[in-house]
Amino acid sequence: MRSSGLYVLACVPPLIINLFAVGYNWDLVANVSFLAVFIPLFVGFGRKLDWSNINSSVFIVLTVLAGLAGLVEIDHLNLIFLFFGMFSYVFLAREALKYTQRQAANRYMLLLFFLLIALNVYFLYGHLEEMGSQSMNFLELSFYSLYYINLLILGIVGLVYYLNSYSRKSVYFVSLVMMLVLADVLRDMADFYLQVTSVLLLESLLRFGSIVLAFLFFTTREKKLRLINLV
Repeated sequence: MRSSGLYVLACVPPLIINLFAVGYNWDLVANVSFLAVFIPLFVGFGRKLDWSNINSSVFIVLTVLAGLAGLVEIDHLNLIFLFFGMFSYVFLAREALKYTQRQAANRYMLLLFFLLIALNVYFLYGHLEEMGSQSMNFLELSFYSLYYINLLILGIVGLVYYLNSYSRKSVYFVSLVMMLVLADVLRDMADFYLQVTSVLLLESLLRFGSIVLAFLFFTTREKKLRLINLV
């Protein structure tokens, strides 16, 4: 097993602690264990990271700050998380766009692409409309609207990047984006609709997975591969 794989495995203990903490509503332990996952990742991937790259540096810093914010009692904590997440996604998308080149696509691929966008816009509008009926003030609704528009753009960038750059790096990125989208949907599900333990556990699992994939994405070189090379 390569050394990077060992450091990824080292993330399992804090993940297990986090899942237990979430299950028993130990908020402090859950936040500390979330931050603890960065230790093996910084040790294992720190030398490979290009710290002069503003996209990777800002994304990681904002993610850590979001974890630190959860350690203290702050009013409107959910809006702070949205703020950190919204701006971190901007720099994540900027990094993917660096490796995306415009290529011609056939009409069926374009039709599928715009159909997916239309469906996501429809569900996003319905989700925001439902959230607006949850006695949410204008400021919160505005933040959530900007956040999800930003998340939609990130999803579009991920799809375009993957279709135009069939590489291991693009696979990491599109997997990262899918985890972030699902985690955010589950977070809102717990906050506004149904707060059950299984939803919270799955969200935590996806958050941990997205952090690991982010480090793999930022430390992997862009190199087009054949299908057999991705397995």
